[in-house]
Amino acid sequence: MIKKENRDSLPSHVSYLCIEGVIGSGKTTLSNILAERFNCRIVLEEADENPFLARFYTERRSYAFQTQLWFLVSRFKQLSQMISQQDLFHAVTISDYIFAKDRIFASVNLDDEEYALYNTISGVMTAAIPKPDLVVYLQASDETLLRRIEKRGRSYEYNMDPQYMNMLNKVYNQFFFNYNETPLLIINTNDIDFVNNENDREEIIEQIIRAGRHGTEYYQPMSSRDRVFLTGCNDDDSRDGGGEKDNVVV
Repeated sequence: MIKKENRDSLPSHVSYLCIEGVIGSGKTTLSNILAERFNCRIVLEEADENPFLARFYTERRSYAFQTQLWFLVSRFKQLSQMISQQDLFHAVTISDYIFAKDRIFASVNLDDEEYALYNTISGVMTAAIPKPDLVVYLQASDETLLRRIEKRGRSYEYNMDPQYMNMLNKVYNQFFFNYNETPLLIINTNDIDFVNNENDREEIIEQIIRAGRHGTEYYQPMSSRDRVFLTGCNDDDSRDGGGEKDNVVV
């Protein structure tokens, strides 16, 4: 395990890091944690500023296109400004989304004609946006995501449809299963709490620091309860953090 005092920088090849995940995965929270730890510039999705979002959650079919188009323009504007405004005080930029994620939601929420128009617009924008040096996908089950959404208590998410979350989670998993545009680290977060548990948080940070330059890596952390039990049984065997990591170059 990397000693905590040595976890003072991200890998030298990472200057643009994106944290991704379905609604409720903790991507914004982890982005803020990393930005504070490593003194990074941060670019956060402006979801709360979307004037259509609350109505979308109650009438998805009626407000899907307006909601999606607003997000597309907002994300393009944010990332375009990130490119044009050089930051002399921060060597690394962290964002809680990748530009390509917009198309995940569009594929779920738009009808065929809307999606065709959306693709025409987004296709022009995509070429101008740089690719991240590393993407971290926080994977979680439907039940875990819904529990986290309920806990954070955003008013427009109170009536989140479990079927919509299930569909969205499936599309996200499919997207990242086939993702090969950049190095990718997939972390299963079902049994950890990197917000409130320092050991979980440090374990996640360690895996990001260790992430490779190529392909896809999968990391399955050991739950906090199991880690404590294992430490009590055999401290020497638990020094590696107890998780399992697979490296798959694609």
